[in-house]
Amino acid sequence: MNEDFDYIDQFLSGQDKGFEMLVRKYQDRALNIIYSLVGRDMDSEDIAQEAFLKVYHSLNSFRRRCMFSTWLYRIVVNTAYDFLRKRKNLVSDKPALESACSVSDGPREGILRGETQVLIRDALASIPFQFRSAVVLKDMEGLSYDEISVILRCSIGTVESRIYRARQLLKNKLSRLQGDLR
Repeated sequence: MNEDFDYIDQFLSGQDKGFEMLVRKYQDRALNIIYSLVGRDMDSEDIAQEAFLKVYHSLNSFRRRCMFSTWLYRIVVNTAYDFLRKRKNLVSDKPALESACSVSDGPREGILRGETQVLIRDALASIPFQFRSAVVLKDMEGLSYDEISVILRCSIGTVESRIYRARQLLKNKLSRLQGDLR
């Protein structure tokens, strides 16, 4: 955490290197969150760039009451939500089976893993954003309930409720999909 504050201080004193270090440190996690919420690679990169631009322009307003990562993830989630709201498309396009196979997999294993990933992404994309964002931050990013509560600007009880509801919706959706495949 002190490292983040050091980078912020560097940036605020006129050294762009501080901001570059923050981007390097957090860009992969930001992209993962965005992709989990939006489900489209090309859009995810654009959204991440927009989120980091917002951070760049408002870093001087960061009050250090929470960890930098928490503040950043709030901006990332809000930027992803704004993108979806503008598109009025809360269900993402079905992603292709990109990188379904790795060198160590045989063709069948790679295809099965790719199909499973697509099913999970589709199920995740089908649930409302408020539930999706909570479960992504908890189950995919491993954030604490406290951090999620700050990021989503709601109480811990609401976070717990949203995560529970998201898991139930995902369970039902995946059960239906699994039944359709039989």
